[in-house]
Amino acid sequence: MSDHLNELITEARLAYQNAVVALQSADINEALTLRPKVEEARKLVEKLETRQLKAGVVVTAEDVTRMRELRENINSAATLQQTLTKLASILVTFV
Repeated sequence: MSDHLNELITEARLAYQNAVVALQSADINEALTLRPKVEEARKLVEKLETRQLKAGVVVTAEDVTRMRELRENINSAATLQQTLTKLASILVTFV
């Protein structure tokens, strides 16, 4: 599990970093809408990094794959809101 958890943390951190880059390139209206979701993602990633996992949660290779695919979808402000919602929904299953 530890290897999968470490991989998940890495992918989640990269997804968050991609979201920040997309947010910085967003226009002001998009940024105002997206900023709270990016902040929520940051908090969830921090919890994951400090391994504040829910009791009994096991991170699988499939979880890592889902996070990697999600990270790859964060490439523009146009898709960022939907992707951030998915990011949060994945992370809350663990923390």
